Amino acid sequence: MIRHGKPAIGIRIGGRSAGIGGRPAAGRPGISGIRPLRHRIIALLTAALCLWTVAAAPTASAHATVVSTDPANGALLATAPARVTVTFNEAVELQLGAVRVFAPDGSQAEAGSAEHLNGKPETASVPLKAGLRNGTYVVSWRVLSADSHPVRGAWTFSVGATSAPNSGGADAAPRGNRAVGILFGVARWLAYLGFAALAGGAFLLIAFAPRLAGDVRLRRLIGGGWFALLLGTVVALLSQGPYGGGFGLARAFDVDVLRATLHTRLGRALAWRLILLGGAGVLVSWIATRLAEADARTRRAVGGLGIALAVALAVTWSVADHSGTGSQVVFALPSDVLHLLAMATWVGGLSALTLAILGRQQTVLDAEDRLTLVRRFSSTAFAAVCVLATTGVYQGWRQVRHWDTLFGTNYGLLLITKSCCFLVLLGLGYVARRILAAKSPDLAVLRRSVATELGIAIAVLAVTALLVESQPAASAAPAAKPASATSPFDTGSANGTGTVNITLAPARVGPDELHIYVLDKNGVQESVPEVTASLALPAQQIGPLPVKLDLAGPGHYTSASTVVPVAGQWQVIVTVRTTDIDQATVILNVNVSK
Repeated sequence: MIRHGKPAIGIRIGGRSAGIGGRPAAGRPGISGIRPLRHRIIALLTAALCLWTVAAAPTASAHATVVSTDPANGALLATAPARVTVTFNEAVELQLGAVRVFAPDGSQAEAGSAEHLNGKPETASVPLKAGLRNGTYVVSWRVLSADSHPVRGAWTFSVGATSAPNSGGADAAPRGNRAVGILFGVARWLAYLGFAALAGGAFLLIAFAPRLAGDVRLRRLIGGGWFALLLGTVVALLSQGPYGGGFGLARAFDVDVLRATLHTRLGRALAWRLILLGGAGVLVSWIATRLAEADARTRRAVGGLGIALAVALAVTWSVADHSGTGSQVVFALPSDVLHLLAMATWVGGLSALTLAILGRQQTVLDAEDRLTLVRRFSSTAFAAVCVLATTGVYQGWRQVRHWDTLFGTNYGLLLITKSCCFLVLLGLGYVARRILAAKSPDLAVLRRSVATELGIAIAVLAVTALLVESQPAASAAPAAKPASATSPFDTGSANGTGTVNITLAPARVGPDELHIYVLDKNGVQESVPEVTASLALPAQQIGPLPVKLDLAGPGHYTSASTVVPVAGQWQVIVTVRTTDIDQATVILNVNVSK
């Protein structure tokens, strides 16, 4: 299932349509009539939407990108500015440490917290201290784009004269704490899983199997889903601040960080979700204590309330993710909500079928009643598949747009992985359909098939959590490619000739890894007494900046912490010494992108 950020899972179990009271209706077409037609409809719908994906390519939604900076990147000023400002192509949200300015000696030069200049939400600005010294300053920024994802970057400017840029011992644009990123992703996955168990389990119980209200397994599924959603939401709220600001886990309970989080789009959505979970908790309590004695009218009323709560909960994801920004928001938002609701219906139904309906120990329903319930649920499952296919392909098209971004970005590769899992689910659904088509279906085999589907569905939710945190392929640059260069050297001594090869990865602004290889005249890596290196950007009068090298092997030197502050054609200046007095210096040019 192609879909950008919400779970895309769908495959119907199949079976005949049910008549009144849950028994198969007489005179209706059997498996060979209705279901092949339905599968053809799904195939045609998916094919048509895929063709639309390739044919259309309007303007894509994106993470925030820089439009301009003040001072300009690389500018040489006669006097120090009062503040620095970066302007983006869309509104951004600021957290603690959103803009930092490093003086030539490495100290921080900003005089306060970042703010929107003149109230313009697309700007991030910070005042500077008085009496700044001459030299080159590094400005590092990290903000939240409209889809709640952090974006980062850096630029330099000089006052009076240029000097070697200094980021104060920190990266020019910090990438954030890895543990925080993992925790935030797990919290997203747990929230998806909890919502599916809560909403889908409650829907199946109220709509199809109220007789099972006393089944402890279903009650644990629904109650566990509520608790998982609550836990995932709380952890996401606490980790969003450190994740967006590039801090460590130690600041998860920092009051200032939490206050800043609650002023962001995602923070407000998570706060509303917690409020809605209070109402959902009341509903879970009613299901556990009152559903078994309730009449049909009451069940319908409670079911309507449950649907309203489920829609409201789904909105808390949609408004803060990719669908809430960029182009076609008026279509993307409701599509996203429908996609999430269809996912919950299907995954929650699979969970209930696996744990209770098709469980080995069943005292309320006999084998025939269980098969009838599964066949009734199959009609809802078919509707969920149609919704998932339509909304999923649309959202995937909206976020990818082109074949090169599908295969050349992390987002596209995750999307391909998710789609492959969906194809596996289709195959398992076909197996389940064949089982149900038998005159006397084997419940044990059916249970194993459905349980396998559920396991893959849970894995797809994990891929979905990664997708939500990835930059949409339509706005992402292709995967970074290392920059390489080669130059001969001659120190003037015997056996003093050879070649220097360098590789800079990923050759983008920020932290890079530099590899230097010294080869003899036969092209074999050669051990030499000493190799030194530095970086320079002549176009902006930056450098030379010394690079600390570590010996990684004969003729192989590396630097894992090379910080490139700005984009441009950089010079890698390498000096090779072959004897106590003989050495040669070569200059190799590499292009560094933003």
